[in-house]
Amino acid sequence: MSKSSTDIKGLQLACRFALPPNSLGYCGKDSAPEKFKRCTISGECEGVEKELTKFIVLNPYLKTLSEITGLPKYSYDVIEAYCIGNDLLNKAKPKHYQLLLKNFTGQGVPEWLVKELEQTPPKKFVPSHLFQVLHVGVGRASGSVPYNIETINNCMFRWGKVEKMNKKEIEVTLNSLKESKSGYKLIQLKETHAFNKDFVPEIKTGITVAVHWNQVIKKLTKDEIKKLTFWTNEVLRSL
Repeated sequence: MSKSSTDIKGLQLACRFALPPNSLGYCGKDSAPEKFKRCTISGECEGVEKELTKFIVLNPYLKTLSEITGLPKYSYDVIEAYCIGNDLLNKAKPKHYQLLLKNFTGQGVPEWLVKELEQTPPKKFVPSHLFQVLHVGVGRASGSVPYNIETINNCMFRWGKVEKMNKKEIEVTLNSLKESKSGYKLIQLKETHAFNKDFVPEIKTGITVAVHWNQVIKKLTKDEIKKLTFWTNEVLRSL
């Protein structure tokens, strides 16, 4: 795929994960939600790339991954690497952390935060969403939410099996995080969340779904579950 071609599947994946914080006013512009919904549901993705460039942390990570791998910023593999995790993350080396910080500065991340991050390089650089949530800190770049265990779990791309459901809500046991003396540990939390049948038409009991900011965003395949589990644990080990 050339740098200029449009990867609809990649943009649809990005829209699924970007819509919840955007619809809550945390990331991006208020012109984005309807474009994200339309792209996800119908594959009409005009204007989506421009909206994604307005995300203060998503865009720098995709740009960093693109520069590391040589792949287009909005290609499916780059977006999957950030959102779910895949082998592209193995290409990221400690030296590339400085590349992320450079891209943060270019995006307008506060100078004080970039300087702080320069002083606290990670043992291993895993340029994924969970790395952003835990190493940089959810909400710290935008100031949109407080940084605590509640917002960490809300912002984390959590996943779990649908136990029960009705026409509007599901009961799901989600892989979540708990603080401990030795760092963050994965635990299981049973929660109830609303869903949009147009957005996740495959919804039914027994499937595994991803949840972001209390919104059900995707049915996960076995391969996606494997990747998300593996890279979640890799990030936790890297901190």
